[in-house]
Formats: sequence, C-alpha cells, structure tokens
Amino acid sequence: SHFGSRSTETTRAIKVVLRSEVKIFMTCFFLIALALSGLANAEECNCTSLLQKQATIVQSSRSLKVQPSTGIKIVGAGFGRSGSTSVECALSRLGYYPSAGSITFKRGGKFLPAWLDWARGGSFEPCLQQVLQFGYNATTSDQPTGLAWKEFMDRFPAAKVLNIEHPLGAQGFVHSVAKGDWRGCFTGQHELMSYFMDCCNFRLNFTDSKRREVCANDYLRTHEKIKRTVPAHRLLTYTASDGWEPLANFLGLPVPDDDFPHLSGGHTYMCPWPLDTNSPHVLSGVAG
Repeated sequence: SHFGSRSTETTRAIKVVLRSEVKIFMTCFFLIALALSGLANAEECNCTSLLQKQATIVQSSRSLKVQPSTGIKIVGAGFGRSGSTSVECALSRLGYYPSAGSITFKRGGKFLPAWLDWARGGSFEPCLQQVLQFGYNATTSDQPTGLAWKEFMDRFPAAKVLNIEHPLGAQGFVHSVAKGDWRGCFTGQHELMSYFMDCCNFRLNFTDSKRREVCANDYLRTHEKIKRTVPAHRLLTYTASDGWEPLANFLGLPVPDDDFPHLSGGHTYMCPWPLDTNSPHVLSGVAG
C-alpha cells in the first residue's frame, strides 16, 4: 500500500477513539444529567478520566502524518444532497478514504478559491493537488469533487465511477435542496454551485416553483451526461438505498455483514467507521 503501515498498538488506539468518540461524549452528558438530577452522586458521574484518556490517545494519533495519495481509485459523480454522506461512510467501511464537501471548508476556507478559479475556466491542477495532499483516494458526489467527475475520470483512467443518484430521483433531490427556504442549496458554496446548476444561483430571480423546475432539470441533465460520457465498464449508477451488494460487487470487494449506513445532511460523525486519514484501514491500506 502507498499509505504505509503504523504500529499495531497505535492503530488500535486510534480505532478505539474514532469509533467511540460520539458515544463517549453522549455517555458523559448522560452521566452529568444524572448527577444534576440527583439520581446519582458526583463521584459516580465523573467522566474527567474518560475524557483525559481520550485526549491522550487523540494527541498520539495526531503525531502520525497524513500520507499524500498517489491517485484516485473511485470517482463520485453528481451532486451532494443525494445520499453522498451515506456513500462516503460506506466507502470508508470498504477501506477507502473518500473526500467530501468539507475540503473547501478546511483551514478557514483557504482552498475554495482554487475551485472557483477552476469553475471559471482555470487550471484543475491546484484542486487535484489539494485532494491528493489530504490523502484521499476516492471522491463522492458531494461538492466540490462531485462537480469535477470528468476531470478525475480523465486523469485516472483506471478509476471506477459512481454515478450517485438520489434514492427518490430528481424530485427527491429537489426536496432535499429546497428544504428550509432553499437552505439545502450548499451553504457557503453558492458561487461555486452557480457555475454548474442554475437552481442554486440566487442571482437568477426565479419564483419558488420555477426554481424547483430548474433544479429538477439541472439534476436530470447532469446525470444523463454522466451516463452518456463514462464508459459502461467503468460506471455504476448507484443510490444509497441499493445497499452493499452492487457497490461491493462493482469494486470487487466482499459484501460486508454490517448494516448499510443511512446518513444525511453531512452528518459524518454518525458513521460507525472512521472517516480520517489516520484510521486503521487507511494506515494498513485495505483498499489501497
């Protein structure tokens, strides 16, 4: 594997932390609530040592440097709000390290300008180097990488392409994007999205019904283009509702016994498998 290996002891420690982080904090909050309600004494509800132990292991994991990726093995195509978080989590279970929408928010948004420059017709190379330097070896349909499916596909001819569609089709996508007065329209990335879909371009003064119509057409046109462009032997049209079997079979991997993750809204913290470059499967290169 191009990711290299690390000590078994450290890998196990990281695995424990990343898989149980949410559970630890939920347990602490529960214990504190019990103490405040008088149902248990403060000594029984002291989670300081638990948090200190977690902090120690997390600190040790940070000493491991992210290993740059040498290439993309899976290209996610389409848009976010289509089950991309579920697919991201599933790919992690299968041993990949997938990028998602968070890349443009890393380090205070310093990486977004490169994607905007590319969307305006500039070079894709700075965007590609971002993805590789973070160690990603797969992408999802979430923006920005899902928008660049053709660039990734052309650059990595051995990569397989996932055409990630909403389980409920175009209208399901429209509902996800339009909810909360169009708050699902990729907050913080409106300008980037405006180069690829008119429904999230708020400089265009559409009525709500017209914006919904435009959004459905944007979705359908994009996915039709993906199917028309990607060679059949490299392409899987997939929804999160399809579960493990078609995805694992397409990638030539065993079908997991675990329940398929059904997540939404970018809630990657709910993924039961680590979504981190220091996660055990990435360090050992299961899919690498």
